[in-house]
This record gives sequence, C-alpha cells and structure tokens, in this order.
Amino acid sequence: MSYIYNLLKQFLAFLLNTTDKYVGNFGISIIIVTILIKILLLPLTLKQDKSMKEMKKLQPELEKIKQKYANDKQMLNIKTMELYREHKVNPLGGCLPILVQLPILFALFGVLRSGIIPTDSSFLWMKLSEPDPFFILPVLNGAVSFLQQKLMGTSDNAQMKNMMYVFPIMMIVISYKMPSGLQLYWLTSSLIAVIQQYFIMKKGA
Repeated sequence: MSYIYNLLKQFLAFLLNTTDKYVGNFGISIIIVTILIKILLLPLTLKQDKSMKEMKKLQPELEKIKQKYANDKQMLNIKTMELYREHKVNPLGGCLPILVQLPILFALFGVLRSGIIPTDSSFLWMKLSEPDPFFILPVLNGAVSFLQQKLMGTSDNAQMKNMMYVFPIMMIVISYKMPSGLQLYWLTSSLIAVIQQYFIMKKGA
C-alpha cells in the first residue's frame, strides 16, 4: 500500500514540477493538474451519475421490500441484493470517484509536506504549504459543496436533507487547517464537479 502511495506521490510531484516549468507558479500548476485528473476521472463520473439515477428508480421497490421485511433483517438484505442483481445495479457505484480521489488527496498532502514543492511557493494571498490565513478557501469549499449537493437534488429523507447542510459545515471545519495547496486542489475539483453535474443534468433534461 505504501508503495502505491509513494508512486502516486512521485507521479503528482512530476506533473506539478513539469507544469510549473511552463507556467511558473505552483498554484496554477495545481489547478491544471486537477483539471487533468478530472478529465481522466470523467468516465467514472458518468458511471456514478448513471448508478445514482438507477438507484433513484429503484427507491419505490426498495421501500416496499423494507416495509415487507421490516422484522427480518436477513431476508431484507437478501431481497435487496436480489433486486440489485436483477437490475444490474451496484449500490457502491456512486462512491467510485470519491474513493479514487482520496488516495490522490493524501498523495498531494504528502507532496506539499515533503518539500518537493518549495515551502515558500505562493498563489494569490496564500502560501501553498500553509493554511489559508484569511479563511477564504475553506468557506469557498463549503459553499461549493453545498451547491454541488443542491444540484444533485434533495432526498425526501429528513436525514439526507440535514446532511445537505451539515456536510458543507464539516468541510469548512476539516479543511481550515489544511495546506492551501490541498484546499486549492479540492476547490478546483469541486468546481469542475459542479460544472460537470450541470451539463449532465442539462443533457438528461
């Protein structure tokens, strides 16, 4: 596992250093590399959207199964999995892009902490290896996260509706101590995700 992490870290460092030679700023390099990563992950994003739409179609049938086998958890799980197999739906399909992005996030954190990128590298008002001194990036990350969830649509489930407000706040709290370079990556990635979601919804309309 550590071998894959180190390999990914070296690859990201190579991409950032190569891009920096042409643009002359590591902040811009992070934005460009993030765009490249999102392009590479586009097939997974489209698969995620398809999986979420299929899951939404199955919700009425899933609710019937839940009501019918409310007192038999084993049968509930069996019937739920049978329904997924019948319709060829993977309930974890919607998590793929997030699961792929997490190792990239950790690897970028390692790059920023390892000194591969000079510690005095800056972009706009911030040093990339340090947290945003003005707290602007964490707030922007929270706002974009909220917008992203609004675009995806709200569920009738009260807990899911609450998560639409709780998750952006969690994002702000978690990210405010992160290096600005990492926050910049996440913000760029989230903005691209919002744009992708908009066009996917427009195409499906």
